[in-house]
Amino acid sequence: MQLRLWVSLACVSAAMAGCAPMEGRVVECKAPNSSPQRAGPALVGQAYGMEMSPIPLDAVQFTDAQLWERVAVQHLSAERTGGDTVRVNARLVNCTSQPTAVYVRTSFLDSRQASVEQPSAWQIVHLQPRATGAYSESSATTRVSNYLIEVRPSN
Repeated sequence: MQLRLWVSLACVSAAMAGCAPMEGRVVECKAPNSSPQRAGPALVGQAYGMEMSPIPLDAVQFTDAQLWERVAVQHLSAERTGGDTVRVNARLVNCTSQPTAVYVRTSFLDSRQASVEQPSAWQIVHLQPRATGAYSESSATTRVSNYLIEVRPSN
């Protein structure tokens, strides 16, 4: 009985989420038309090589546009733990009628957007049809100002 209730609630949650992925959550890259011109000393920040769309921080970034159309982010949060580290939580929704699985990892960044530790190991999240799945990760350091969660296909 409780399992049926949970499945029903998961389906309602997925329907409420609308299975509408967040806009701008897939990185797009394009090659430059010519080689970059260096104007100034090497210490000056310049764009080199490929151009890409901006990547928002404190967000979920999909690596694949087709995955972005099948999986939605229903909830995203971050909190400081008692030890002053950061724990991120994401609830994903499978918007398809087929079971799917995704790999998820987190990069924790300081106020200058530099990594404060290695990205977390990829974790697999299994998503049943029209149901939710949870992901959580904690930083090892207290110097975290921002984070970026990446989602990629499992195959």
